[in-house]
Amino acid sequence: MFGNNMNRRKKPNAQNGSKESVASSGEMSGSSLENISGPREGKEGLGLSGDMPPSKMLGITVQFQVYYLGMVQDIHMPASAQRDNEAQLIDYVEEAQMQGKLPITAKDKDTVILNVSRHGIKVLDSARQEVMQRHPLHTIAQALYYDDGFGKTNVAIKIGQVGRRAPIFQCYVFQCHSEDQSQAICQSLKQLFDAITQRHDGV
Repeated sequence: MFGNNMNRRKKPNAQNGSKESVASSGEMSGSSLENISGPREGKEGLGLSGDMPPSKMLGITVQFQVYYLGMVQDIHMPASAQRDNEAQLIDYVEEAQMQGKLPITAKDKDTVILNVSRHGIKVLDSARQEVMQRHPLHTIAQALYYDDGFGKTNVAIKIGQVGRRAPIFQCYVFQCHSEDQSQAICQSLKQLFDAITQRHDGV
């Protein structure tokens, strides 16, 4: 489900192999944090502080400057004993890239601002500041980051209704400036989801 899929996954031929690291909270510099009413821009915005109380965390928007590679449509994710969900999602992205539906390397014109908050994610055109996408937090079924094998780190965000009998998902792919930034995007989503869950449970 949402919290369990916030994992970092290297491609099999990457140097360090598969590894989970988003769950570990490390001190990150360069965070771009501000009240929801006026978030700041930040190329290397690096997420929420791990020791922040949930009540404060839910009042913050984290802003990241990233590259938008595109969307993979109509993803079916049947249970597989051979391939886990993270690997299947990466396979869908890489297949779309091999078919020329998604670029492998981003260009400057692909720069967007990715806002992460308790409302979900909002993607804005960096030049005109126009909203390109909005995805409520409850529609984010999975988010992961991985090394693409070409020296870049991508974030894949799977959108859809998990509870449906035969869910069909879309995957939005972003290329990041660094591994720390990609990890921070996934970790911020997980922390916000956990904070909302704790508030709902009265923790």
